Amino acid sequence: MHSLWLYLHFPNLQLDSYAIEEPDASLPRVILDSHSGIVQLNQAARHVGIKTHMSLGTAAALHRDLQVLPSSPKIEKQQLNLIAQRLYLIASDICFFSPQGLLLRVHNMLRLYGSLDALWGMIKKQLAPLNVDFFYASGHSPLAAKLLALRGWNKVTEQHDVILTALKKVDLTVTDLTAKDVGKLNSVGVKTVEQLFAIPFGELAKRFESHVITYLGQLRGEFNHPVEFFHPVEHFQQHIELLYEIERSDVLLRPIQHLLTSLESFLLLRDELTQQLHLTLYQRGKDPLEVHIGSQQGEYRAKHWSALLTLRFESLILNAPIVAIQLATGKTFVRCPDKHDLFLGKQGAVSRLQLVSLLSAKLGENALFSPSTVNDYRPECASQYTSALEIKESHPEYHQSLRPSLLLPVPVILCEAVSIMHGPERISTGWWDHHPIVRDYFIAMSQNGQWFWVFKTPEKQWFLHGIFS
Repeated sequence: MHSLWLYLHFPNLQLDSYAIEEPDASLPRVILDSHSGIVQLNQAARHVGIKTHMSLGTAAALHRDLQVLPSSPKIEKQQLNLIAQRLYLIASDICFFSPQGLLLRVHNMLRLYGSLDALWGMIKKQLAPLNVDFFYASGHSPLAAKLLALRGWNKVTEQHDVILTALKKVDLTVTDLTAKDVGKLNSVGVKTVEQLFAIPFGELAKRFESHVITYLGQLRGEFNHPVEFFHPVEHFQQHIELLYEIERSDVLLRPIQHLLTSLESFLLLRDELTQQLHLTLYQRGKDPLEVHIGSQQGEYRAKHWSALLTLRFESLILNAPIVAIQLATGKTFVRCPDKHDLFLGKQGAVSRLQLVSLLSAKLGENALFSPSTVNDYRPECASQYTSALEIKESHPEYHQSLRPSLLLPVPVILCEAVSIMHGPERISTGWWDHHPIVRDYFIAMSQNGQWFWVFKTPEKQWFLHGIFS
């Protein structure tokens, strides 16, 4: 089997990452590099005559409302990483072959998909939702696929002769050879790849350094080209720079929605859930603002996280305009399918854990509490409130007797005649924390038929402590 590679070149990685926030394509927008001039531009900029490597002054003269953004290799790397993670679902061998390109080894995937066309259809299907510009080409070597993609060949084929014919037409200036090497080759009349292929290796070795021979051998596919394949990350983290400053928390939901959509895709593909999201809002001239949101049940869907963030943002105060946003997950775990009882009947649309998450997002994590039992015989100390987000209920090590559903905050003197129905139950404890009690508890019935929980002290005083429902 001949080796076959597919190269995807993304010329506008940084601009494509901004398109999620500002869909208006009518505004000319360019990415400016301090050394190379304009390196990326959208269709509106091309329409007014702006070209790559043009100086900023010339470009600004062509359109007064030109939007200029500084080049950011960090954003491009992140965007390329997101594309690689998505393509990893259908192609296992992916390599970061250049700052703007991905290399896929596809000959070992043809048996799985049946044909190259079927595999290419799956790749296009994965790229479509990302709305990224790209050029592509297949080749019998990694360098051949890269050259044809940079030339804008935009063809995927297994036919070696077709690939070789197209490759021979490529100018040497498109190759990875240095300008010095290209100049020396041009001086002897070698200007295309076809003319370079016609020169024997021995003749090249007499006039050029070894890296030219190595490049030519790898381009032909005769020399091995070592590559390092991509492995997806375990946790989600994505950072976006905003095209404009946002001063209102409700407006932030629009760019955050894209992050949540990416998160949903990330978790869904791994069949995982997360209980915590960590949102970092970068404020102009101030420290970043950290926002944490939780879902006790565990969630992956963007619409549910968006609902929680909407509630959380109602009480969020911004001290300065937001210029960038970063979203990261806490620990993730494998999703278990929901189990429903066939005979349980109709249930509410919101589970207890979802309700806790909604109320926590609305009121704050410290506003919700849940009762839990404590290993203490004293009725006043037998239960306490814990955080609803981290319920750690400890079951008593002893078996409690019958207790009333309503316990009075403070025992009151018993002022009416009752009939003792059960008891006594002596509780003598609390000596370790200097709050000892000695009481004999009884279950009694009033003359009206109401059930009381009463106790008698060693001083023969009777108190009402609880009422049974």
